[in-house]
Amino acid sequence: MKILVVCLVLAIFGTQSHGYDVYNIISPNNNGGNLQETVTVDNENHFAIINIHAGSCSSTTVFDYKHRYIASRVLSRRACYILDMKHKAIPALDQLKRYIYERKALKNMYSDKYIWVKYSPLQSLITHVDWFLFGSPIKQLCSHVPLYKGEVVEKTHDIHAEACAKTGLLGIFGISICAGTDA
Repeated sequence: MKILVVCLVLAIFGTQSHGYDVYNIISPNNNGGNLQETVTVDNENHFAIINIHAGSCSSTTVFDYKHRYIASRVLSRRACYILDMKHKAIPALDQLKRYIYERKALKNMYSDKYIWVKYSPLQSLITHVDWFLFGSPIKQLCSHVPLYKGEVVEKTHDIHAEACAKTGLLGIFGISICAGTDA
């Protein structure tokens, strides 16, 4: 009887965490302190959530591969920025997991994979949101703050680089979200 109870408990707890991989990355920041990133990958539902814990520069980014969108919530700006995942620079989920594993193993890995995202504060505000289109992870992240549609830019001359927010997975796949010059 005791063996049955132990097997039942192991089965319940084992299935609850079966589809998730969680990575915790701690690295030094420019101020002499530490920066913590927590990455949760849901293999069954095909999304990754990246939390950057860096005081006023903290952010959360969702890579939703099922719905093909990326959303970043920059906590200091109290806004969400959504990006279509169709751009060629966006890594696949298994590639993103490999980058995370390599960074943890090498401890000093640096990647130049970086995209610049432009949005117009006046023109890209999404007022009527179809959350079904974006999926529940993005809805949970962005439903109570303004949501802006961003676009990947190849050239950075039409954005204000000094006003950018850095999100994504720092040192592996960075995303800079910037206001465009047409703002």
